[in-house]
Amino acid sequence: MRRKFPIYFFYCLILFFHSSLITHHSSLSYASEETPFEEFPIPTPMSSPTDIAIDRSDIVWVMEYTANKIGRFDHSRNIFEEFEITTAKSEATDMTIDKDDNLWFTEQEGNQIGKFNTRTLKFEEFALPVPNSNPASITVDLKGNVWFVEWNRNKITKFTPPPHSPPLQRGGKGGFTAYDIPTLMSQSLGLVPDSKDNIWFVEKGGNKLGVLNHETGKIKEYEIKPAMTMPIGTVIDSKGNVWFCKLKDKKLVRFDSSTGEFKDFSLPGKKGVQSMAIDKGNNIWLALRYENKIVRFDPDSEIFTEYDTAKDSQPLAMSADSKGNIWFTMIKGNKIGKLDMSQIGSISRKSDLKVKLKPPEEMIRK
Repeated sequence: MRRKFPIYFFYCLILFFHSSLITHHSSLSYASEETPFEEFPIPTPMSSPTDIAIDRSDIVWVMEYTANKIGRFDHSRNIFEEFEITTAKSEATDMTIDKDDNLWFTEQEGNQIGKFNTRTLKFEEFALPVPNSNPASITVDLKGNVWFVEWNRNKITKFTPPPHSPPLQRGGKGGFTAYDIPTLMSQSLGLVPDSKDNIWFVEKGGNKLGVLNHETGKIKEYEIKPAMTMPIGTVIDSKGNVWFCKLKDKKLVRFDSSTGEFKDFSLPGKKGVQSMAIDKGNNIWLALRYENKIVRFDPDSEIFTEYDTAKDSQPLAMSADSKGNIWFTMIKGNKIGKLDMSQIGSISRKSDLKVKLKPPEEMIRK
């Protein structure tokens, strides 16, 4: 039986609700008529937005799993467009963006790697050499190579796009190089390259942190303690530290790659983190999906700050724009949200914090 990569898949349209902001380890709460949150509905109902990416022009891109579309939101013009993925029912879930602002994504059912050129608005798809590989968790290195997990084969695979790879035929092997993950049934995810293009990841099933040397193809693993912590997410800061979360015991973890030392930080909340992101200031951002919170961790002060999103919004994927604002998908609200960091300092303590709902002025479906 084919084993599928677990996805975040719920639907429901909701109205907007009141929100609040609190600082972890502090009794102070802040609220205001002026809210740092904005919400933007996705044109297609029940689209299941599973991933988000932001290009160099701060255009927001959203993966719509159920709708089988990629959404484009131009905040400056308040316009939302959607583009149908070429392969029907592709089950595209994970997305990344390269230095040329091309979007790359995995298609679980299509068994392909997809590319969307954000300038020409054209799709390309590249079939994987082995059927039912179930591609997931994708990233791009500094040279433009695309890396992803083959969930069913327990491999990390590099794809070198044309013209630097041989011409590709459907089902052909040109351009793909697969590397075996040492731990069986590792359930690897959270791929991210470091400054030397080595690929870091966590093993949710193997309970390890791994790194693939891009020159040798060898994978080194670091055991995470205690056992069965279910690590998820991976981000790397400007100092080369690797960050991830342990879902089971609710810890944020910093790994110093120069010393091999782990340091844990107890997370707020009761149900654990679902995804991570990092901004240009090295702040770590966490989505507490089932508690409807966005959380910021300042690594210098080691303080968590919580931001309550709309009730039952279930924030999932996150990304930071060039100004440090945090964009996130609302898996149950069928929206994308923005946390405007320029508004945080002006929040008063007098009244309820409210969420702005701004329907796009124009919705174009393609």
